[in-house]
Amino acid sequence: MKFRFYLALWAGKFIDWLLKLKGETRDDMPGSVIFRICPDFLKYVAKPPIVAAATGTNGKSTVTSLIADGLKSLGYRTAFLDWGPNLRSGHCLLMARSVTLFNHTRVDAVVCEADEGSSPYEMSRLQPTHYIVCNICRDSLRRNGHPLYIRDQIQDAISKCPNTKVILNADDPISGLMKVTKPENVRYFAMEKTTDADISNTVLHDFTICPNCHKKVVYQHRHYLQMGHFTCPGCGLSSPVEDFDGTYFDPEARRLTVKEKDGTEYTVSIDSSSVFNAFNYLSVIAFFRWIGVSVDRLVPLIGSLKVPVSREEVVEVDGIKIHTSMCKGQTGSSASVVMRHLSQIPTRKELVLLVNEEYANPKAHETPSWLWDVDYELLANDRLTRILVGGDMSEDYHYRFLMAGIPEEKIAAVPKDSDMLSHLTFDNVDEIYVLHEVDAVTEAKHYQEAIVQKLKEARHEN
Repeated sequence: MKFRFYLALWAGKFIDWLLKLKGETRDDMPGSVIFRICPDFLKYVAKPPIVAAATGTNGKSTVTSLIADGLKSLGYRTAFLDWGPNLRSGHCLLMARSVTLFNHTRVDAVVCEADEGSSPYEMSRLQPTHYIVCNICRDSLRRNGHPLYIRDQIQDAISKCPNTKVILNADDPISGLMKVTKPENVRYFAMEKTTDADISNTVLHDFTICPNCHKKVVYQHRHYLQMGHFTCPGCGLSSPVEDFDGTYFDPEARRLTVKEKDGTEYTVSIDSSSVFNAFNYLSVIAFFRWIGVSVDRLVPLIGSLKVPVSREEVVEVDGIKIHTSMCKGQTGSSASVVMRHLSQIPTRKELVLLVNEEYANPKAHETPSWLWDVDYELLANDRLTRILVGGDMSEDYHYRFLMAGIPEEKIAAVPKDSDMLSHLTFDNVDEIYVLHEVDAVTEAKHYQEAIVQKLKEARHEN
């Protein structure tokens, strides 16, 4: 096994070196070669003192990016692949880059994003020191099937890592109720009530029945989807007691107040106005506190961390803000969280959707039924001035928007994506949001630049 391991390590490093010479640093092919030669590479590769992994349906890319940036700011030599390869090939590449030719660690910390479905295999070999589970929500049928299947996969991974410190979301009953081998190896984060809005109008709600006695659970408050604090009137099952409680969140000021279990309280600035990202920051805070970062160092550290521009970015032209924002396709849960966030922003807005799927690619096609899991009904208000969508599925979206109560005159559904921007009006609008798929970051940036140019031209003509 030692021979296979070193052959894999050296082959992977050599291929990685060749790719770097060509300027191709974002290719996990070296990791694929490593795994083919030595499937147990992650078991034998040297580990630094900190190996932090994050998983879950939504948020893991943001969480790992924030943790990696934070560790670097604290002076840790940190290995991290910021382009998000979260399967075994990416993990093998990451670990190969973190060690020398003779398997001596070169870093103080490794941070990796872990795919939910493959976690049992990879985490059992990697044995991370810290494992963050952001949440488990309904995802693409093709990618992940049922939320409880994913819950079982992550539970299996946790069971195979008995010494790993686990950070769970107490406000997510699907992931928050998972079992950890040693009670002292788990910390919970949660949020107090964040909105007075009626959350019962959501399409998706995947935790309504107690898993123990099958009575209907009662929520003290809900943030979105199944996220919130619940109790069961039948058997008394309830959300775990949180160790890190977001007692108050001000989205306009982007300030989050945190109270720890021992009574320690502090307020941090975060780089987002969404409740969803407030949860992400809470998990990051829990991690840094667990590795021993003092409150005095934590507060300025958190304030310096930025959400990756691949997730959200904003530029402003003549008082109009043009945003790019991640909005996963083929999954109603992620898109619904985005729609709820947009519905709570009291500005007039136009939306450009790059959350499309091409019928022209039958191997990648999935039933459009997920469109009916998205809370587009939340957009049917006076603050939405226009919604634009293009591509082969534009008519599917068009019909869905109409059924959600969005007026026909506010909808622009065109066969070609490239024709969408001609339907932008800039009339009575404060913000424009370009909502894009996971793999459409570059395309969204191009749209943002085109909108900026079009807006400047419109202002110049006037």
